[in-house]
Amino acid sequence: MENLKKKLDNIEDYMIKMRRYFHQNPELSWKEVDTSKKIREELDDMKIEYKIIKETGVIGHIKGKLTGKRLGIRADIDALPVSEKTGLPFCSKNDGVMHACGHDAHIAILLGTAKLLNELKDELCGEVFLIFQPAEEYIQDSGAKYLSQVDEVKNLDRIIGLHIWGDIELGKASLNEGPIMASADTFDIYINGKSGHGATPHLSVDPIIAGVQLINSLQTIITRENNPLEPQVISVTAFNSGNSKNVIPKTAHLEGTTRAFNNSLRNRYKEEMQRVIDGVEKITRAKIELDYHDGTPATVNEKEATILGRKVAKEVFKDGFLEDYPMLMGGEDFAKYLLEIPGCFLLLGGAGEKGKVSQHSEKFDIDESALKLGAEYFVKYATEFLK
Repeated sequence: MENLKKKLDNIEDYMIKMRRYFHQNPELSWKEVDTSKKIREELDDMKIEYKIIKETGVIGHIKGKLTGKRLGIRADIDALPVSEKTGLPFCSKNDGVMHACGHDAHIAILLGTAKLLNELKDELCGEVFLIFQPAEEYIQDSGAKYLSQVDEVKNLDRIIGLHIWGDIELGKASLNEGPIMASADTFDIYINGKSGHGATPHLSVDPIIAGVQLINSLQTIITRENNPLEPQVISVTAFNSGNSKNVIPKTAHLEGTTRAFNNSLRNRYKEEMQRVIDGVEKITRAKIELDYHDGTPATVNEKEATILGRKVAKEVFKDGFLEDYPMLMGGEDFAKYLLEIPGCFLLLGGAGEKGKVSQHSEKFDIDESALKLGAEYFVKYATEFLK
């Protein structure tokens, strides 16, 4: 372990090369065929055994010299439907697809971690499972839903992960106990009324009026039923109905999302929304159907896993460790592992000379010096946990 810094220096070029390869060849959720193939080729070169899950998922396995605990380290591998405008020499070759959230960096960091832990396996008391997970971005049917149920993952003693973050400067990182990211569910609401002439509204059942009533009424769940000290969000983000100035339409379609940091509150949304819908139905005479899609739970870092993670992160990032980085309303499907397995999720600073750039932007980029820091955190956590 005294030579870890030197080993990290030796694989930095490898991780940068990998990050640029994956950045240039992004693939959408559940379509990560070539991405998965490249990951397996790299693991083959390292002589690390692996298992393929759901066609594009890969779980590598490093077994220490002595038996002991089982640690999972996860990286997501999918890209987004974004047209890149970074001007990078290794920008996306796939039109309309881009690694705009940093998953290319996550793959590179985990491959670098795999190299180092494989070299150090005789010092490990236990096993490491390298989880390359597809479809993190597919909120309604994400990859963690499936990989979290694989025996190798279900039997882990602990799981860790990280996300490179464009709003945190290079050399800094955040790891807090408890909730750090919100749940992220989505919904469709279908309203059926009765069409008619705009001049005779009494002869119709107006789905637009029903939709407006419903949008306003849903907000009372937040403002009048929820403790104001518990952050929650219900956002209706689309309202589609009608196409004429003098015709009351028959139908309306609403879409939106719910968010919460408390999984108990998250689990009440569907019932609460249905109760409000039932009331609006009676008021407006429209027929209203809720189609609620479970996405990701809140990401809640477990206490013991976080205590060790913070100890390691303070060694790696020193004065750059952020004690009080705020919670984020964005969702992360790493939360699905944390429902069953103790673990923690670190936010890794990736903003470089170009300044802070928000995730999912067409100009999203990172400072590649962060790759070495991410691998150092993973390796030190693994060796400390598997002493």
